[in-house]
Amino acid sequence: MVKQNKIIAYARTSTGKQDLGIQVQLNAFKPFHPNHIYYEKISGRLENRPELLKALRTLRKNDTLLIYKLDRLGRSTQQLVRIMNRLNARGIHLHSITDNINTTTPNGRCFFTIMSAIAELESDMISQRTKDALRQTDKSLGRPRIAKEIVDKVLEMHLTGNYRNINIAEYCGISISSVYNILRQHR
Repeated sequence: MVKQNKIIAYARTSTGKQDLGIQVQLNAFKPFHPNHIYYEKISGRLENRPELLKALRTLRKNDTLLIYKLDRLGRSTQQLVRIMNRLNARGIHLHSITDNINTTTPNGRCFFTIMSAIAELESDMISQRTKDALRQTDKSLGRPRIAKEIVDKVLEMHLTGNYRNINIAEYCGISISSVYNILRQHR
């Protein structure tokens, strides 16, 4: 009996608010009939992504890692090249659908390296445009700071011992994770 080589697909979006992005990737995988699909909502800049690590552990020699686009696999040239070197060392192929990269050929491996550099450039340009735009406005990224009065009230309520953290959150109009963060910062 001849061993069938597996196709393992990996999809990723940066935040939980990008469900459409995951669905687009999953739909693109269908014609390739992957044996298994791993997907997660996590930053591509992180090295230790649980679902990617599972996908990589599943792959064997002559199997293929199927991705929608290079930036789903990694956000820097160094990161992509490290992943590709791991795949090459184990005899695993990479197929990026929208980038039309298939590393079973020398041309495909060369094109991968070039596209990795372009993906990093694109990521850097987006970051720079965002920073430039933020400098020209009074807006900022991230969560807004919690007012000192609310922080003081959280601490006061907690110290009495009469309130559960969920009640403190509801009373102060903040999330339960914000209550935990405030308590952790002021221990």
